Amino acid sequence: MFRSVLLATALATAAVPVAAQSISANDKAVGARANPQLLAEFGGKYAGPQAAYVEQVGKKVAVQSGLSNATGDFNVALLDSPIENAFAIPGGYIYVTRQLLALMNSEAELASVMGHEVGHVAARHSASRNQRATIGGVLAAVVGAAAGNGAIGQLAGTAARSGAQLYVLKYGRDQEYAADGLGVKYITAAGYDPYAAADMLAQLDAQSQLQAEAAGNRGQQAPGWASTHPNSTERVRRAAALAKATGRPLTDPPQDVAFLRRLDGLVYDKKEAGRRIRIVAVKRGDTIASLSRQMAYDTLQRDRFMTLNAIEEDAQLTPGRLVKVVTRG
Repeated sequence: MFRSVLLATALATAAVPVAAQSISANDKAVGARANPQLLAEFGGKYAGPQAAYVEQVGKKVAVQSGLSNATGDFNVALLDSPIENAFAIPGGYIYVTRQLLALMNSEAELASVMGHEVGHVAARHSASRNQRATIGGVLAAVVGAAAGNGAIGQLAGTAARSGAQLYVLKYGRDQEYAADGLGVKYITAAGYDPYAAADMLAQLDAQSQLQAEAAGNRGQQAPGWASTHPNSTERVRRAAALAKATGRPLTDPPQDVAFLRRLDGLVYDKKEAGRRIRIVAVKRGDTIASLSRQMAYDTLQRDRFMTLNAIEEDAQLTPGRLVKVVTRG
């Protein structure tokens, strides 16, 4: 959806990634203590078949960081949360929510989110901002990877129940760019399309705009000061520049059919019980309008369908193409 935009922005100056550091014994201990509480606060581990797949992709990316045996040193979990979010805590604990997974359209996009989080771990960004490294502090300061929208309410509850003073750990711009740089480096080394990182950031921006429209622009999302990972046009542009700096050409890759089929049956948006992602093949005569009517929502069906599938307004749906729809049951 966003490849034409990236072609125009890929000449931006790329940031220089920072060097990775090893995971300390103290960070591992803090993460191990905080992990059970964090899982409880964010819905626990998702029980569907997608969980093992997310772990596999996460560790494939993490091993590129050079942090010892990343397969054992990193713990990757798919969370049963209705918020588009991903984050990391000290000790190599990486999390992504099933709601964010549903927004993705390729394994490369999933890898890009994981790569960004591994970058934060490698550069010890959380530890540097949380010197005391208490469990309560870790939980209160848990941060979003590429989508911080909507998590503030959950974080407030976490802090209250843990007895910690709530404060928002907002990564600085340099740390965000550094994690982006490391993430692109890692996914490229793992064999993924480096431009997927910019695609994912642009997709998140489109989803944020949709959520604002659905909320009637009444400020129901996290305020700007509380946004852990702002998805600005400049950040998308820099991600495209990082990808260009790898020397890989910008292409229009084929649809990731295998990835999309893995999403079939994924629970989606628990505001109303029974909603799930279903993967359907476009049939002759299907249109954006007819497929949008299958979306289990009373409002913004077309916008939701197009955003979920990263479809541009003038796109032509060819028979056999796979698309995501949200159904009940």
